[in-house]
This record gives sequence, structure tokens and C-alpha cells, in this order.
Amino acid sequence: MLSWLRVWTVLLLGALIPAGRPRLYTNRWAVRIPGGPGAADRVADKYGFLNMGQIGNLEDHYHFLHHRTMKRSTLSSRGNHSLIAMETSVKWVQQQMILHRKKRDRQSANFNDPKWEKMWYIHCDQNCLTDMNIKGAWNKGYTGKGVVVSILDDGIERQHPDLKQNYDSRASWDFNTGDPDPTPRYDATNENKHGTRCAGVVAAAANNSHCMVGIAYNARVGGVRMLDGDMTDMLEAQSLSLQQNYIDIYSSSWGPDDDGKTVDGPGPLAHMALENGIRKGRKGRGSIFVWASGNGGRNKDHCSCDGYTNSIYTISVSSTTQSGLKPWYLEECASTLATTYSSGDVTTDLRLRCTESHSGTSASAPMAAGIIALALEANPLLTWRDVQHIIVKTSRPGHLSAPDWQTNGAGHDVSHLYGFGLMDAEAMVKEAEKWTQVPAHRVCMESVTPSKREIRTDQILRSTHTSDGCSNQVVFLEHVTVVVSLTHPRRGDLSIMLISPSGTRSHLLSPRAYDHSTEGFRKWKLMTTHCWGETAAGDWILEVRDNPLRRRGTKMIEWYLILYGTSVDPYPSQHRVHPRSGISVYKLAFEGPCHTECNKDGCEGPGPHQCLGCLHFYLFKNNTRTCVSKCPAGYLGDRNRCKRCHFSCKTCEGSRSDQCTSCKNGHHLTEDTKVCVPSCVSFITDSNMCRKCSENCLRCTSFNICTDCKEDTSLVGNKCLKNCGLGSYYDEQQGSCEPCDPACATCVGVKACKSCAEGYLMEDWKCVSSCTSGFYAAKQNTGRSEGSRVCRRCDASCLSCVGPGRRNCSSCEGGHTLQDGMCVISTDCKDGEYQDTQRKCHSCDITCQKCRGPKNGDCIDCPSSRFLDDGQCVMKCPLGKFQANSQCHLCDHTCAECVDRGPANCTSCDTDKFGLDRYLLEGQCVDACPEAHFHTQQKTCEACPEHCQQCNSATHCLTCSPSYYPNQGVCVRQECGEGEVEEPDYDGCMSCEEGCKKCVLYNPKDCISCIDGFYKFEDGCYKNCPAKTYSVEADMTCVSCDQDCVSCDEHECYWCESDLFLSDGKCVLECPEGFYIKEDSRECEECDPSCQTCSGPELDECETCRDAERLQDGKCVPKLASFTEGLWFYSSYGDLFCCINLKLSCYIPPSLLAGRFLSAEQTCVLQCPVGSFGSRVNGACEMCARGCVQCQDLQRCQKCQFSRKRKLYLQDGQCVQQCTRSEEKVNEGTAKPSMHTSFYISLFLLVECEDTHFLIEGHCVVDCPDGFYDDTESGVCGRCHLDCRLCDGPDADECDMCADPEATFHNRACLPPCPSHTYRDGRTAECKHCDGSCLSCSGPHATSCTSCPDGLRPDAHSRCATLTSCPVRHYADREGECHQCHKYCQQCTGPEKSQCLSCSQNHFLLNGTCVNDCPVGTFRDIAQQKCDLCHPSCLSCVGKHSHECLACRPQLFRLGKECVETCPSSHYSDGSTQTCEHCDASCGECMRAGPDSCLSCKEGQLYLRKLGQCHGTCPKSHYQDTHHRTCEPCHPSCKSCFGTEQSRGVQSCDSCHMGYTLSDGMCESQCIMGEYPKSGYRCEVCDACLECRGPGAQNCTACPDQAILSEGRCLPCCSADALEDSKVEDDDKVQGNLAIFITTSILLLLGMGTVGYLLCRTFSKGPSKPESSPGRGYKKLGAAGDEDEDIVYMGQDGTVYRKFRYGQLNEENDDELEYDDESYSFR
Repeated sequence: MLSWLRVWTVLLLGALIPAGRPRLYTNRWAVRIPGGPGAADRVADKYGFLNMGQIGNLEDHYHFLHHRTMKRSTLSSRGNHSLIAMETSVKWVQQQMILHRKKRDRQSANFNDPKWEKMWYIHCDQNCLTDMNIKGAWNKGYTGKGVVVSILDDGIERQHPDLKQNYDSRASWDFNTGDPDPTPRYDATNENKHGTRCAGVVAAAANNSHCMVGIAYNARVGGVRMLDGDMTDMLEAQSLSLQQNYIDIYSSSWGPDDDGKTVDGPGPLAHMALENGIRKGRKGRGSIFVWASGNGGRNKDHCSCDGYTNSIYTISVSSTTQSGLKPWYLEECASTLATTYSSGDVTTDLRLRCTESHSGTSASAPMAAGIIALALEANPLLTWRDVQHIIVKTSRPGHLSAPDWQTNGAGHDVSHLYGFGLMDAEAMVKEAEKWTQVPAHRVCMESVTPSKREIRTDQILRSTHTSDGCSNQVVFLEHVTVVVSLTHPRRGDLSIMLISPSGTRSHLLSPRAYDHSTEGFRKWKLMTTHCWGETAAGDWILEVRDNPLRRRGTKMIEWYLILYGTSVDPYPSQHRVHPRSGISVYKLAFEGPCHTECNKDGCEGPGPHQCLGCLHFYLFKNNTRTCVSKCPAGYLGDRNRCKRCHFSCKTCEGSRSDQCTSCKNGHHLTEDTKVCVPSCVSFITDSNMCRKCSENCLRCTSFNICTDCKEDTSLVGNKCLKNCGLGSYYDEQQGSCEPCDPACATCVGVKACKSCAEGYLMEDWKCVSSCTSGFYAAKQNTGRSEGSRVCRRCDASCLSCVGPGRRNCSSCEGGHTLQDGMCVISTDCKDGEYQDTQRKCHSCDITCQKCRGPKNGDCIDCPSSRFLDDGQCVMKCPLGKFQANSQCHLCDHTCAECVDRGPANCTSCDTDKFGLDRYLLEGQCVDACPEAHFHTQQKTCEACPEHCQQCNSATHCLTCSPSYYPNQGVCVRQECGEGEVEEPDYDGCMSCEEGCKKCVLYNPKDCISCIDGFYKFEDGCYKNCPAKTYSVEADMTCVSCDQDCVSCDEHECYWCESDLFLSDGKCVLECPEGFYIKEDSRECEECDPSCQTCSGPELDECETCRDAERLQDGKCVPKLASFTEGLWFYSSYGDLFCCINLKLSCYIPPSLLAGRFLSAEQTCVLQCPVGSFGSRVNGACEMCARGCVQCQDLQRCQKCQFSRKRKLYLQDGQCVQQCTRSEEKVNEGTAKPSMHTSFYISLFLLVECEDTHFLIEGHCVVDCPDGFYDDTESGVCGRCHLDCRLCDGPDADECDMCADPEATFHNRACLPPCPSHTYRDGRTAECKHCDGSCLSCSGPHATSCTSCPDGLRPDAHSRCATLTSCPVRHYADREGECHQCHKYCQQCTGPEKSQCLSCSQNHFLLNGTCVNDCPVGTFRDIAQQKCDLCHPSCLSCVGKHSHECLACRPQLFRLGKECVETCPSSHYSDGSTQTCEHCDASCGECMRAGPDSCLSCKEGQLYLRKLGQCHGTCPKSHYQDTHHRTCEPCHPSCKSCFGTEQSRGVQSCDSCHMGYTLSDGMCESQCIMGEYPKSGYRCEVCDACLECRGPGAQNCTACPDQAILSEGRCLPCCSADALEDSKVEDDDKVQGNLAIFITTSILLLLGMGTVGYLLCRTFSKGPSKPESSPGRGYKKLGAAGDEDEDIVYMGQDGTVYRKFRYGQLNEENDDELEYDDESYSFR
């Protein structure tokens, strides 16, 4: 019963299956049988099992296998074998089932980020060569958690969805603007995208359904914004030392210019920051600085001239492509440590987007930083040197292709392109987990004996230094630095190499073609990592080589060696062995037999194949060194190593391309050069050899059968002979052209005529004047070219004849009579006899039937079995003759044998009588076989194999028909793969444009479909959609934006063309009402709701108001309804007028008209007209004193009337006819008006406008109407030129729109239309002639036709072309025949290079010519494959728009990539760089950099005019002018003051200096003039002042004569000599005579005495002091000789003026020229 229970337990075990997954049973059982293996075997045999042995160490438990049971089944086994459970000796049995188990390691990553699948540098099949094993590191649980990385760049977009999660504000700072937010500055070109892209590579978040995954996706990432502004050494140092104990890794993808001529590095502060970083950073473990090696490959730059990558403190990272090839931008140098990828990496991008085009070493550096972050998570205690050691130890060459891989003395493979190879993330974290910190860092500096040695151009300067590592202070090397000083007239010609004691060669410097510097090197450090791990002791050799093409004096001044490393072995767990080569390598212990190819040194493990030395050869392949008995194909056994042959060689005798002994398939070995080539110019044998053709042969099919000839030779049969003139031939023996016989027209020898001269006939290939006896003249009827008449042989029966055959005889032999044109025997002799002279008959020769003599050559007729041949009867005609009518006739001279007369009846061929080889082809003997035939040794032409155009045997083809290619001598059908198309003009396929899956024949740029990952747009495929388009991911297409939109998506536009503005996602010419233009983004932003139109978003920036409101101080306020109707009205310009009804009294509400004055015209104005002033007493404009045309009040005139009839001069605020002192009269007698004030003067109306308004028709307006422009100099609205409908100044002819709609608008000028058949040139504005093929044209080229003459039509390029069916690269002439275009042309109108219509690949069309590079002023239009003109403002560009400039034309300034005439607000124009630079942050406008160069201020700032500065609040002794938003100085006596511009003066003080008392706004003192109050009511004498408020020369309030008060100081006026130099105008000088001068002097002395007396009395009465006397004439203030200072003058009225050194400023600088009121002293 118990046994049956066990059976049912086994059978019903399936009932216990957990739900959801079926259980699979195997054919294996576990059985417990006591009694030992024998008992188990007996049970197994009984039930048909096989005992597989004991299960592990479990006693009495056995593994049974049943072969007749299914290996896998969903049902448990039911059969006789299942009865084993009933066996009494079986204690327990279980049929084994498949169990599901899951590794608890991290599973292979599978993220939901949309770009994850495109991150090819992380995705990789098992053991693939391109893998950096990043997923391997992830699977070990390392994702960068706890590591902080900072990107030193142009900022990072911290709100990006892929960066926001890992963004670290503590690792971030904006050093360009001095705030903690590193968000980049946005512009149209997204030029500040770099840092954001680098940050994504390092630490983009994972599994957030956005973009991509960072390599260290759990690391913290920060950004330092430092590259978007002026770079300084201090700024670099600040960036490199930010949060040194918090940030672990600094990633830098920038450096000096990669232009191939710059030698630059970190400044002293930056160098100190790097050094402090490795000493103190990361709490003493050292900051990790990762640096991109540079992108100067195109400029042949060398990163050894970059002091950042050349530093031992940085990890210099190089780049490679996905296929392991060198990128075009890569720089080679010995300082590179390792490599990552940079072939279109996926990463984050600006504006919350992603990109797949991040490339350059800029992409490689952050990739390396991410991998290092994984290693630091595995071991946070790693030092900066530990990290470099781990990189050296784990990086591998893999599939990286470089010609200079070498194994250094420590066994490391290293290259100048890739350092120690591709970084391996998994290997690095494994090493980090078990890493032991390397020994202490040692430095050994060894000076080489300085000796100036000349570097000769014909030899290498070699200097050797023997080192002992500073007495073994440095034994094992890390970095090695050579410091050199040398002179050279052209630094770029130098190359420097260092050879270590182990023989490792480091190219420290390579020639740089663009480095023309004469500076040489001065203690420049050149660093190499290639000696890492080697021993330091031994001979170090420095080799300096100069360019041998130039001979000049070059001297090595000095060099010395700096060795960095350790004094003890950095890897003590490993032991070193020294094989015979002397190279030190590491080995790990390995126990067990080594491979048979290992030598006696054994193997190092972990397996037997890791030999320490090889018995025969060692082969380095796929990053593995293997010992082999012989080298495989493609390798050469050189000493003990298999060296790789050139890639084209199958076997070789050296590694160069000219050392092949056999070639790979598809290549042929040249006979003389031993180079393998894909196709032979000479003929190919069956053994794939390219042999030379015979002399003068360019191409051939065998040595003596030419098919093409060299220049100056032509093909004569199969030979190439020198071309000779008509009537001469080439004599090969003489080697010269010799004349033919005079009878020959052409010949191949002196008597061997090919054709006869005129009047001669060809007879047996000789030219005769008449046919000889036995020949007759006949016309040539064979179509040959040897002449029109020939002499043919008569019939043998005729002595002479007139035609062919027996019936045309004209004379006969003796014994024959001529009868009816036939010669018959005239004797009685019978057949077989002849008659002698005695008329007796004798027998003929036995062969003759008839004869004329006894010899066998005297036959004239033969029996039927024989043929007559030259008097003999023969059984068979000899060679060269054919039989007909019982006679033998000569074959054509071309035939060896024939069946009839003529050249088309040959049966065999040989050399003809002229020495030409002939070959039989279809009955003719030709001198050369045609195409698709080959010459045989039997002198025949045989057909080549099918589809073969040229061959040398029936089985070996040389060239094939179109769509076929030769493969092992056979023509194979050409099947182009994906991305390829047939190339009709050549054998093979040509690549379509990048991204094309299928393209159009003859035009590989015209894509039909695209490969995955590319977008289709028009005829092309794009990795990223081009400008002015957006992508549609659903169907992978690009859709054009609106015509004027630069950047958009399917919903709206984001950026417009330069002359348009963005409004609600659309581009408009002008913003709608209620919106203003935001200058930085060119967007239409909404005005304040109170404004109808505005200039900004604020409440007080309105320009016009709605009907129910009016404009007041920039604000829209309600109109007052309390005014009596008809009493007030508004002019069309917005001015408030009183009724012009003098009988009514106008009441002006003070609240409404504060600051306004009532003019004589009953107009309420802010400023009174010229000739009047605003009276604050009655609020009206009152007239100035008589003769004064501008004044402040009745007592203070500012400008006097000055004309021929009446000349008045300004003196002490009054207008006088004669100066009362001996001062020189000034021509105009007036103070120069300030630049911001304009005047309009007429007989009846004088009006003056504010700075922000312009005068038109007696009114002041903010904006001039259409047809007028803002004349900022004069402050009026100037009328536009008649040609202009709209203009914008500064001149009347600066048009914005033309009045004539037919006129041409060019450079803001309206030009008349060009005449017919001409067009307007876009650059010069000249009318130029259209191309001759055009009926009319429109430019920009002469061939840009708009209509064509009859018979022509415009092609795709707007050129007029002939209607033709010629193929591509051909054109039709006037007769319609097709001819080939120039080799650069794809389509053309003629054979010349300048007649192209379109170009072949890699060429661009420029004015009908195809060029390699577009000249300055044009750019490459890739889509149209032409050079197109830049925008007129650009000097060079990347596109046709104004925002695509690289450099600007003169007088223009570059703003981003746009060229502008004037820089916008908050920028100034830098003339040296021709760019618009940012003003200081406080300035609204400025004239140069710095906080003291402001011309206006930003919102909320106040302008301090004298210092050119902007402040938040006014400084001490100044008050705020709220109307002008400026800080104005108080009166000198005030400590602080209040008031407006009009009330400023002595009446506005609100506090006084110590010792003064405030009274009615005035500060008064009890001290007399020349003293100041002191504590205790004492008075002290002033120092050098007339009056003062305290001690010293800085507290003056009034000055003596010949001095002027300036900022509390009394400054001396300039001399009379300086006066002469400083006069603005010197015409019409007033010349006085002696009498006038004496009279004036007396009056002046009397006046001065009177004034002095009055002044004394005034001072004695109170504290108010008299006004100081102004200096005479104009006086220069300040220290003379400081030429950089502005020149300050004082006028006769005491007013101070400032003359700028560089002439007048524009309207932005108007405030600088305002007169200085501080010159007045109010009393």
C-alpha cells in the first residue's frame, strides 16, 4: 500500500503546479537508494534507466536518465519505468522539472526613453568591438549615484525634462553675469546649446519617457556658464575651482583656437586652480578634470600646442567613429589618454528638445566623464592618479584603426590618435572595486646641459640625455614632460620626437601648415603619456626636425626633462618578467600547461593562450596577442612578429603598399611597382598581374596589341606610332618622320604607299604615272581610301589589255594572234606544243596544256586539274592568291589567304606587306580587333564573353558593359545595395546622398526614399530637418515653415526673418495695435491695457491712447470733462490748446497743466518758444530781454542776436554791443546750444522741442509722419527725398520704400529700372548685361533668365538651353549633335569649364563655372549645389539670410550672426572687432564697455550724467530729476537738496553742511567770504578757494578769477595759447584798432573797480556770496597734457562746455554735451 502511494505521489505531482505557468518535465530522475552504487545500478537496469552517478556530495542520491522518455513534456512520465517507485529499495524518487529562476543581478537595461534605441554607443551585441561596456557597469549596479559632475561651458538648461531631476544647484554658477542660475542665453541660432548637450551625455535622467539616457543617469550634474562672454584667466580659475570639495568631476569641451597656428594654455591663475584642484579637491583626493583633445584636424592642428590637454592634471579624451576610423576633426598628439565615441551622439538640446547630431571631441569628453562617474561610485576613494591608472589599464585598441599603434615598454598598446584605446566602463568599475591606491607621486626634473645648437634642414638635431630618475626617485613612469626653448622663423615647420629608454617613440610635435609664427617656443611644455609604466632610467633621445624645403637659421636654446611617476611598483600584486626583447611586462600567476606555441617563458593566464613569449610568431589581432606557427594571409613574418601587410596585399615582403607579392581578390599586382590596384591601366594576365604595355601604349590587351596611345602618337593597326604630317611616315629605326616617295600621298614606308598622289595610280601597291604593260587602269569600287584609280593585272593570255578577262586583250605574245580582243595561237602546232622561231613545233612542259616555250614557266593554259599562276600550271594556288577561271589571282594585300578578290573575302590573315599585323574578322583582315573582341595567336578576332567590353581571352574579361563589373575575369551583374545607385559612366555603384535609401540615376542627391532615422524633405534626406522646416515623426518627413519663418513646429512659428516680427505664432511686417516690439526676441508683446500703442510693457511707455483718454508723461489718463465745450481742444499732434478767443479769459487747471506754459499762440507747451522763457509766476511764456534769443529769465540770457546789422555779445547774462572788459569778442556772441535742443526760427514762429520730440509745422511730435524722417541733429522732421515714399534718415535719401513702384530698391536707395536685356547686380547696383542665351533676366546671375529666344527653353537652373535629347554630361551643338561637357559639369551648354549648368559631385556652380570652394561673399547651397550670394550685409556667410553672416562688410557690425548698421539698445559698437558688444548690466545704452560709459540707463536706474554711470539711488549731494530719470548735483552749499530741473538752485536745499543754517531753502553761514564755519561757531580760512564749506581743496563752493569750480575743486583755466587751439570756429575774427582797444581797456578797469566795490558790500551783509568772475574767453579745464581727457571750456558768460576728443556724438550721447550749470554761483 505504501509503494502505491509513492506511485500516485509521482503521478499526481502536477496538481501542485502554481497557477499561471505550465510545468515542464524532463527525462531525468533523482532517486534515493541505500546500498551504494551497485544497488543503484541494479535498480536502474531493471527499469530501463541509465545511472549517471551520485548527485554531488549527497550520499545514496543518484541521477537516473531514461532515453525513451521525452526530454521535455508538460505531463509526467507514465510507463513501466514509473513503477520504480514501487521498488522496495527506492526510498524516494522525483522526476526532475524545469524550474524558473531569475538572476538577482541587475537586468539588462530597457528604458522607455524614446531615443534609447538610437544610442548605438551603449547598445551592442555580446563581445562586439564597438562596445564600451556601459551596460555591463549598469548591470553591476553602478549608475553614478552620489557623484557630482559639473559642465564648464556656456550654461545648461536646468529646466530641461531630462536634466531637471539630476540638476545640482551647488555645482552650478553663472560667471558671465554673476548669479547662481547657469541657464544659457537664447538666440535664433541656438549657439549656446553646447553645455546642455554635454550635460545630457553625462547625466540625463532614465525612464522619464523623454529623450535619452545619460551614461551616469543617477549622478548629480551642474553647469558653469563661462563661455558666453569675455574670457579671462581669473574667470577660468573661478570656474575650475568652484566647490572643489563638493564637485567630483569637471568636464571641459573647450580650449584655445583649433586653427593650426595658436600656441596657448592656461594662465597663471587657471594653472594654479588646476594644481590646487588635484592637491586639495575632493577632500585631498584630487578633482578630476576631463578635457576634449580638440577639433583642429582639418587645420592640421596638434594638441601638444594646447596647454590644457597637454597638462598632467587633465584627462585628455580623443574621438573615434562608430566604425573605429579617425574623424576628420581629430587632432593627434602624445598627451591623449583614451578615446570615446563622437559620431552623432544622442543627447539633450536647447528649448527642451533632443538631438542626434552631437559630435566632435566635445561629445567625447562628457562621455568619458560619465564613465569616470561610474568608477567613482564603485570606489569614491580613488585619487586623481588612480583614475588615470585605471583608464590606462582598462582601455583597449579594439577595432580602432590607426597606423601608429605601438606596444610600449610596459606592454601597453598606445596610439597618437586614440591614446591607450577605447574606454571600458565595466572593466573600470571592476578595477575600481578592488583598487589599491597607487604609491606617492614623485617628480624628477633633469636639466640637459644647455647649448645653443643650430637645427639644419638637411639633418635631424638629436640630443641624448642619460637619466637615473633623479637617483631612482622616479622608477616607474606616468607622465613625461619635455620643456623646450628654441628659435625659428616659421614655427609650423618643426617636428619634435622623444624616444624613451624602452624605445617608445612619442611625437611631441608635428608640422602645422598654418603656423607662420616667428616666435618659436619659450619654455613650452610638451607632454606624453606613451611611456606609462616604463622604467625611467636610461637614454632619452630628443629629435628635432626642420622642413627640408627651406633653408634658414634655427637654434635649439635648451630643453629639459620632467619625469612623473613612482619610486616603487604601483602594482605590487603583479610581478614583472623580462623577456629577451628587454621590454618589461606584467604577468599574473598561472598554473597548468601552456599552449604549444608558447616559448620557455611560459604563459601568464588566465588561460594557456596568454603566452609571455612565442615559439615562432606572435599575432596581434582583435585586441588579443596570439602565438602562431606561421603568419596568416595578410600578415608578414618579421623576426618574431606577424606584421600586417597593406590592406590590398594577400602576401607581402613588407608593410608598405609597394611591397606586395600577391593581391587580395579584386586587386591586381603591378609588375614593376609591386602595388596592388583595383584596375590596371596596362593589360592583365590570368594570374592577376598588371604588366607594362609596349612603348607609346597607354592601354593594351597584350604587350604588342595597343588599344589606346599616349599623347603625340596615334594607333596604326595595333601599334602606337608617332604622328607625322601628310606625305611622311615614322621610321622606327631612325626614330624620326621621313618623307614618302613623291608619288605617294600617304605611306608607311619610303616606297610603301597607302594612297597615291594626284595623277598617280596604284599598281601592286606602288604608285605609277601610268599602268605598265600587262596592267590596265580601273576605277576603285571597294570603298577603300587608297585612291580613286588602280592598275589591275591583265589576263595571262594578254600581253597588254584594256580591261579584265580574256576578251579585252590589246596585244598578244609571239605565236598568238589577236582576234576579237582574244589572243589565239597562230601556228599549226597542236595542244601541248609550241612553235619556235623556225616555225617548228616542240613539246611543252608536261604541266602545260599550251605554252610559249619549253620551260614550266612558259605555260599560257593549263589542264583542268591545274591552275595558271605567273606562267606555271600549279595544282594549288600559293598563299596570298585565290583560284578563279583556272587561274590564280592575287588576294587583297590585307589577306594572307582569300577566296576572291577584295578585302572582304579573306580566309586567314598575317602580317601585310607594310608590316602591319592583320586579324581575321568576318572575312576581313583588320589591323585591330573591335570592342568586345580579343586578338588570338592564330591572327583572328574572337568575341569576348557575354557582357564583356574588353578581354584578353575567352575566359578573362578586363572591363564590362554598363551595370556589370569584373570579378575573377567574369562579368557579374552589378546589384547596388541600399543607399547606392548605378553609375552609368563607370563600372560600379556610387553612393547616394547621406541618408538616402534609394536615389535617382544620374543624380545621387535626389532621394526617392530615406533610411531609418532620416527625414524626407523635397529631394533630400536629412538627419535633422533643415532650417525653416519642422519634423513630422509619424512619417519621418520635414514640412516647410511659413515663407518668412526661420524656426517653427506644426502649430506656430518661433523665429522670423530679420526684418519681420513674431506675433501670435505668425511673422508680420509690423506689430498689431496694442503690441510693441521686444528687441531681444523680435516678438510682439502686449502693451499695458491702458495704451493703444506703446514702446514697452510699462504703464508709462504709451505712445498713443484710446479716444476717451489722452497721453500725459507716457501714460494714458482720462480726458477732463469739466472744461467748457469750445474752451479747450487737442491738436492733431496731441498738444492741448486754449480757445483762440482773446476776449475770453482762459482758466488753466494747475493739476492738468503742471509744468506747462501758455504761449503767445494760446498753446499750452512744456517749453516756451525760442526768444521766450516760462514764467513760474503767471505760468505764461514771456519774452526774453531785448536782443536775447534764448534765456532762462529776464536777467539770465543764454544766446544773443548776432547778424550783420546788429551784433550783440553775451556778458554776465546780458546782451551788449561792446564787451565791458578786455575780452575778445566771439563771432556769434552766443553759448553753443546743447546737442539735444533743436530750434526752428522764422519771422513769426519760434518753437523748441524736447529731446524725445521732433518739430514739424510748428508742432512737436514723438514720431515723424510718412514722408518725413527723424533728424536727430536738428530736432526736426526732415522731408524725405522725392524718390522715397518712406525714409528713416539720417539723410533724406536713406529710403525705406520707393515712391516709384517700378524703381529698384538697393542699399536704401531708389534706382531707376534697368533697360531691357540687363539686370541689377545685387552687390554693385550696376545694370549688367544678361547672358546671350537669355531674352531677359532678373539676376543674381547673368544666366538667371526670365524668358528665352525661340528654340530655347529655361532649364531647372533658369538658364536657356537647347531642346535636346542628349544624355547627362552632354550638350547639343547647333547641328543637334551631342558632345561631352567639361569633366566638372553635370549639365552644360558647351565644352568649356565656364559653360556649366549644373555640377558633378563635390563641385558648386558659380557664374557658369563649377568650383571646389565658394569664394568669399558666397556660400555653399548644398541643396542646389551652387555658390549663392550672401546677404548684402555679409562679407562671408553660411546662408543667404541676414542672420547667417560669419563676417560683416565695412561700416556694419556683427550682432550674433546678423550684420547691423547700428547696434541695438544695451549694446555698443566695437570698431576693432566690428561687433556689437553688451553694455554694462546697468546701462540702457552706452558708448563702450564698463559701468562708467553709460549714455542712458535701464528701467529703475538713474543716470549720473557727469560720470556716465547708472545708480539705483542718487549719491550724496545730488537729487533725483524724476522727469528725465537723472541724478542732478545740488548747489555746492547744500548737503542735500530737492527740486526739479526748473527749480534747481540755491533755493532747493533741505540740509546743510556743519556750521550752516537752513533758511528758505538756502544754507547760510555767519563767516565772511573766504572762511568756513567750524565747531564752536569759529570760522577758518579756506584753502585755495574764494568760498568753501570745509578744509582742503575738495570743499570749494566759489572760486577766484582764472579758475572754475568743478566737483568741489577750483581748477585753473587754460592759457591764451590753448584758447587759440580750442576755438570751434575761427572765421570772421574781430580785429580792433588801437584806439578802440585803449578805450575798452579804460572802461573795463572802471567797471572792474565798481564791481569789486559792490561785491565787498554784498559779502559784508550776509552769507550770500557774489558770483565769481568768469574766465576770459574759452578756457580749458583740467590738467593739460592728458590727451585722453575730454577738453572742457568756459565761455565768456561763465558757462562750461565739454569738447569731445572724437568729435560730435549722435543723439544717444546728447546729454553729454549739455551745458554745465555748476559754473554759476547763485547769491
